[in-house]
Amino acid sequence: MKPYGLGKYGPGIIGGIALTLLISPFRAVIDFSNIALLYVLLVVVTAIWSGRGPAIVAAFLGSLAFAYVFVPPYFSLAITEDQHLLSALIMLVVALLVGHLTSKLKNHVESAEARERHSRALYVLASQLTATQTAEEARDISEHFLTTLFSAENVRILSPDTFDDLPAPLSPAGLADIIASRNLAALPVPDTTRSYMVLPLRMSRGLQGVLVFTLDDPSVVTGYIRESLETMSSVVAVALERVHYAELAKNTEVKMASETLRGTILSALSHDLRTPLTALVGLADTVAEGRAAQPDKQRAMMLAIRDQALGINRLVGNLLEMARLQSGAVTLNKEWQPVEEVIGASLQQMRLQLEGHRVTVKIMPALPPVAFDAVLIERAICNLLENAAKYSPLDSEIILSAERLHEWLDIAVCDRGKGLPEGDVSELFGVFRRGQRESNIPGLGLGLAIVRNIVEAHGGSVDAHNRKDGGACFRFWLPLDQPPAELAVES
Repeated sequence: MKPYGLGKYGPGIIGGIALTLLISPFRAVIDFSNIALLYVLLVVVTAIWSGRGPAIVAAFLGSLAFAYVFVPPYFSLAITEDQHLLSALIMLVVALLVGHLTSKLKNHVESAEARERHSRALYVLASQLTATQTAEEARDISEHFLTTLFSAENVRILSPDTFDDLPAPLSPAGLADIIASRNLAALPVPDTTRSYMVLPLRMSRGLQGVLVFTLDDPSVVTGYIRESLETMSSVVAVALERVHYAELAKNTEVKMASETLRGTILSALSHDLRTPLTALVGLADTVAEGRAAQPDKQRAMMLAIRDQALGINRLVGNLLEMARLQSGAVTLNKEWQPVEEVIGASLQQMRLQLEGHRVTVKIMPALPPVAFDAVLIERAICNLLENAAKYSPLDSEIILSAERLHEWLDIAVCDRGKGLPEGDVSELFGVFRRGQRESNIPGLGLGLAIVRNIVEAHGGSVDAHNRKDGGACFRFWLPLDQPPAELAVES
């Protein structure tokens, strides 16, 4: 702790007095040269502790004490021998030189440590800014950097679109001059001793904004500190430019995806709704105009109208179901139940679509009860059966199987169609993805996507593969949890 009232000069003055009092009783036994070295050592310690000014004061006081106390005649500055006077002068010069060099070395060390600290902080800043996703994150990281190193306050990043509403003491004209100079500027804050620091953030694309903050002592912003701040501005500007281009790319990607999705939906609707609607209108006109007077023809046309209406209903149902599943608003109504019941209900619901095909059902005996939402799993099986019926030739076999594989229930629908196209099978389970892109087979490409969403909501997975002897298999797996004790006994 420095003595009260003496400031940074206290340690040198007090140290000189203490050293003189300590060694004065031994002046008869200590050589002049050793006494002079002790005072030089005091000057070195003072330079390290307090700097150049206190070291110079300690050197003069040490020389006076040396001449007054240790050079005959004692307690007098009237040195009678030239040798003693030369010794005192040499001691003073050596003390001054050593103090100056020590102080200069200390300053170099402190400057090097400060540069290292700033370089390390800039490295951390650059590393953190590489992961930023928004301009707000860049501002928070910059604020931490400035607060840690310079005790800055009120850190803000002003974007170019806010230059018309600037905080005092900034003005549009003054800010324009600062931006044109491209340099750090300090503006005094009215009625305070603080300063408003303004740092333009420029990059290849142009001005990214302006970094502003307040400092209590703007005089510290010199030399390498100014270089550090200007380097920081470049790093922050790069981060802001990257964020800008990332947001632009994201918006462009979303826009392109939206346009693609919109085109796909319109194309699918125009093909798969307009065709059955046209057929409905034609059939209805035929019946209304009495051109089908015979009862058997009327019945056939009414059945055709029903089939077209059911097809439209399935298309609209798939659209609504897909929207509901992707909205995340689905709540599973799980119940423990046998899988045979949901398979039977699915076959009954799809009996019209399966006409003309030979359906074979293979269910492993003694399957345990499974916890699932019966309505959703029935929809998944129906979609797989409809898909197999559409892409299989008439009178071909469709196999619906259910078996246990370790801790999973494996449900598969296999057909004798043309098989799967080459490529990533998982793409078939995407929205608006069809196995045959150009086909007169109706469908929006939503059935398999609905199956995947339903199964994944139950904690399962889906897959598809070609059969060795022709056709394809679509299957999904549901987890087999431990049923309640009473259900396990019944099964």
